[in-house]
Amino acid sequence: MAIPKKGSRKIIVDSVEYRWIVRHKPTYSQAAFVTDALARVQLADNPGAVLAISFPFPRCDNWLERPAESVTPKMIKACIRAALSEGWRPGEPGVSFLYRHDPAALVD
Repeated sequence: MAIPKKGSRKIIVDSVEYRWIVRHKPTYSQAAFVTDALARVQLADNPGAVLAISFPFPRCDNWLERPAESVTPKMIKACIRAALSEGWRPGEPGVSFLYRHDPAALVD
């Protein structure tokens, strides 16, 4: 499923333009059971396989008010680079590529 232009953000990584999005509202399990925050990424032009990123922290709008973080462009950029090195092919059609973000791998 393509990422909609409305509500998504552009990001350029190594001269390639991508679109990324975090759902506007949490899913029930994200809100009530404090499951991982999720983001989706794909090429801005000629989108193919979607990158689904799972972050090991809850969304800021979880109902239990557990400590959370926001997903930042810096995190998205690091995840795109890591997913590409692990085999994500954004220009080819196919199923979503799942990548689990490792906060320790985030380098300035």
